[in-house]
Amino acid sequence: MSIYTLRHFQAPGRAEPCKAILEYTGAKWTLESPQWPQEKVNQPVGKLPVLVETNKDGTCFILSDSLAIEQYLVCKYNLCVPEQDRQMMARQTELRNQLNDLFQMTQLIVNITEPTTRTNFIQRFMTLAKDVVTYQEKWLKENGSTGHYFGNKTTYIDLALLGTLCAIRCTLKGMPEMLEPFNKKNAPLMNNIMTTMEKDVKLADYMDSCEC
Repeated sequence: MSIYTLRHFQAPGRAEPCKAILEYTGAKWTLESPQWPQEKVNQPVGKLPVLVETNKDGTCFILSDSLAIEQYLVCKYNLCVPEQDRQMMARQTELRNQLNDLFQMTQLIVNITEPTTRTNFIQRFMTLAKDVVTYQEKWLKENGSTGHYFGNKTTYIDLALLGTLCAIRCTLKGMPEMLEPFNKKNAPLMNNIMTTMEKDVKLADYMDSCEC
C-alpha cells in the first residue's frame, strides 16, 4: 500500500478536496506544511499543494497542482464516473471546474485591497455563485435528488463539493453575505450532499479538521 504526504498550508485552501478524498478512501497519509516562502524553491514549479506518494518498493511519485492530484487519486480509488461514458466524464469535469472557479475568485477577493476593484470582484463572485448554484441544482434534480451528484453513491464531485465549500467558507469567514448563494434556501440539493458527506463516518476526521 502506498503512503502519501500532502504538502500544503495548515489553513483550509485549495487542497481541501484532496484531503477529503484521502480521508474517504482510507489512505495512509500525513499533512506536511513547509516553511513558506523558504521552501518554495523546493516545490515543483514553486507551488502548493504537492502530493508525494511513496510506493511499497520505496520509490516516490511526486505530483503538483491540486486538480491533477484530485484526478489521480479518484481514478486510482475508483471514485470517477465510468470512463467509457464520455458524456458523464465531461459533465464531471464541468462541475468540478465550476466549483474551482468559485474558489479561485475568493482568493482574488481576499487579496485585493483597492476598494473599487474589490467591490467589482465581489459583485462578479456573487453573480458567478448564483449561476453555478442554479446550474448544479438543476443537475442534481435531474440525478434524482439522491444526495449525490451521480447515481446514489459517493463519487469525486461529492467530495470536491465538500472540500471546496469548506475552503470557501473559511476564506470568506466574516463575510456571511457572500455565502448566501450556498445556504439551504438557495442551494437545497447541494446542502443535501453536504449533509450526506458530514454523516459519513469515513469523513469524520476530515470534518473535524475543516472547522474554521
